[in-house]
Amino acid sequence: MKLSRLLGTLISLLWVLVFIGTLGIVIQSTKDFLQKTLESHAQDTATFLGLAITHSGRVKDVETVERMTAAIFDRGYYREIQVRAMDGKPLVTKRVEQAVEGVPQWFIERFPLETPRMDAIVMDGWRQAAKIEVVSHPGHAYAELYRVSSQSFWILLAAAIVSLVVVLTALKLALRPLDDMEAQAIAITKREFKVLPKLPWARELRRVAGALNQMVVSVERMLTEQTDLAEKMRKKAYIDPVTGLMNRNDFAERVSHLIGAPTKFSTGALAVIRIRGFMAYNEKNGRVEGDALLKRVATLLGIVTEKRAGALLAKLDGPEFGVVVPELLDADVPKLGDELIGALAEIEEFPRTEASVMAHAGMTYYRFHEGASFGKLMATMGAALGVAQARGIPAWHVEMEGAAQAVNTMYAEINGMFKVGLPADRVALQFQPVRATRMPESDWAYRSESCVRILGSDGQLIRAGLFIATAKRLGVLQLLDKVVVEKVMQRIAASGPVRGGATAVNLSLESIIDPPFVEWLHAKLKAQPEVARHVIVAVMEQSIIGHIDSVKAAFGRLRETGVRLSIDRFGQSTASVGHLRSLDVDYVKLDGSYTRGMADSSDKQFFVQAIVGIAHGLGIQVLTEYTETETDFELAKSLLVDGAQGYFIGRPE
Repeated sequence: MKLSRLLGTLISLLWVLVFIGTLGIVIQSTKDFLQKTLESHAQDTATFLGLAITHSGRVKDVETVERMTAAIFDRGYYREIQVRAMDGKPLVTKRVEQAVEGVPQWFIERFPLETPRMDAIVMDGWRQAAKIEVVSHPGHAYAELYRVSSQSFWILLAAAIVSLVVVLTALKLALRPLDDMEAQAIAITKREFKVLPKLPWARELRRVAGALNQMVVSVERMLTEQTDLAEKMRKKAYIDPVTGLMNRNDFAERVSHLIGAPTKFSTGALAVIRIRGFMAYNEKNGRVEGDALLKRVATLLGIVTEKRAGALLAKLDGPEFGVVVPELLDADVPKLGDELIGALAEIEEFPRTEASVMAHAGMTYYRFHEGASFGKLMATMGAALGVAQARGIPAWHVEMEGAAQAVNTMYAEINGMFKVGLPADRVALQFQPVRATRMPESDWAYRSESCVRILGSDGQLIRAGLFIATAKRLGVLQLLDKVVVEKVMQRIAASGPVRGGATAVNLSLESIIDPPFVEWLHAKLKAQPEVARHVIVAVMEQSIIGHIDSVKAAFGRLRETGVRLSIDRFGQSTASVGHLRSLDVDYVKLDGSYTRGMADSSDKQFFVQAIVGIAHGLGIQVLTEYTETETDFELAKSLLVDGAQGYFIGRPE
């Protein structure tokens, strides 16, 4: 119950009690007064009539006594007047039935007036000759009591209503700022730091509102400082200061992570682009002009890579840049080479250039195989780069990383399957467990993640990395997402929550920013609220970049169904920390590149610890992936990470 309603109810009850008590006191006081008046009236009449008969000297004259009695009785203020002889014999009796006009019977019964019988002695000389008994008629008293009671009732009722309205209105106005303070507190839980522009006039509430405003400012400043520090340290460790791209260390860690994660990177192209003649240009024109040239190269390469989902662009050593494009067919590698070299054609005409400045690219096509390493890939690209440079003109050359025929055959099968539609029976799901690191398992909600697979013609499961790009190219990615969502919900509805908790479903960018798909998912989840409570909708951070408003709107819509929300592969973007404050999510799962080798990297540990501190301050739980050993698990636990996923916890099954 709201405080205003509670106080209003209590005040109303108090007014009712005051009203009833005051009215009761008025009625009782008036009744007591009228009771004594009736008694006094009867006694005075009896005394007066007794003296009158005594002084008349005709005590024994019954007719005279009767006339004197009738003269008084006929005035109508008496119910009974009786003159008795001393032996009790009635001499004169005047009596009228008790009839009260203008007063409801229920009022008479509820507030009865006693009419006492008062008496006086009639003397005949020194002898008591008779006794007079008088009973007053209560009709006038009842009428007066009813009039006073009615007037008091309406006056008190009017006063109570007016005063109650005034008090409740004042109370409502005084407590109205509580709604604003409640909204302010709720906004904080949603990572929105709003300051109350107008403070309440009530002193106590004004002090509370002022304290809340100070808290909001302090919390926002603290989070901003933490965010800025984390971003600063991350940029120092992983970002090239000239171009703003990831540096060689970050590139090496990410590529090493990708080639060890076949579900995320099974095939693709890698390239090293070198700007020939840069050293001479830099020496002649100075570092400022040299940096400007590198920035322009970064911009031109960014135009090419931003068109390809999941592509990585890095600034390596000296005038070298690295590019990774996942899920690319070997037949598309030449096109990528042409785009990269073509985009850099303008640098040959760069201002103040006298030396020969041109771009060369060494490329390789990668498919997953055991024994692959970042060093081997760089060596292959280095050899290809040497061939391209030997041509003496802007050029590219590709060296294949082993035979790609097996992969191409599998792609042909997947391509044919998706072209004719997506049979739901060819989609299989596996579930990989997620374990809590610090809290009891009974309190841990995020229990598993669904992993989508496709059944090949030979009955073997095909990893997502081999068919996601094809599904996207053929425009059936949303259809695939719908099949996965339906299968997960059917699994939860039929068999109960996987491992007793919530299951994560990864959605593509194409789905999460598409309003019709979001409405379909909203209706699906809304129709099964018990199932929705055990679903976690996850989106990769890379998908959010450039679509923050659409993703925020989709998350807000899905939040209405009771699902939980998560950002996966967190940390890939240079604006990662900012996403924590802008999106209302329950979980963030750190990208595996931060987990791999974290025990040997103080920079990674610092970044993870900073993210955990900021996330916990915002009510977000943090998870790690690719937790392969007990050492990884214990390290995550020591860094206050909330949950871990990886082969040490359990394989997809």
